[in-house]
Amino acid sequence: MSQETIEIARRSFEAFNRTFSEGTPDLYEMLDPEVEWVPMSALLEGTAYHGHDGVRRHLEDMKRDWTTYEIRPERYLDLGDDRVLTLGAWRARGRGGDVLLDFPQAAWLLQYRNGKCTRVQTFTERKKALEAAGLSE
Repeated sequence: MSQETIEIARRSFEAFNRTFSEGTPDLYEMLDPEVEWVPMSALLEGTAYHGHDGVRRHLEDMKRDWTTYEIRPERYLDLGDDRVLTLGAWRARGRGGDVLLDFPQAAWLLQYRNGKCTRVQTFTERKKALEAAGLSE
């Protein structure tokens, strides 16, 4: 297991949470300039975001819907080839109606190159994330 890749993934999630909640640029320092970001909304809308500007648009879109949004990684699986599957949860509070959502079965498949994230894909079903990673439950 590459502890270095796992550590980069851990710092990436911390940076995402800071960037969403505090507006810091921390996340963009962790991302390759050509990053491809495939969020949960891609399942419904078929959208992916490209580059730092695309990720900024994605976060702006999220902030229109959520007052708070926090990713809570629980387990990191080093898949080799600079890929990490992260299993965890997310919690968000909706802007309209102040509804709190807890989603306990989230997963993210991350690809890195030279210490920078080149691709993020979000999954709402761990089984599908494991399959995409070439693993089984």
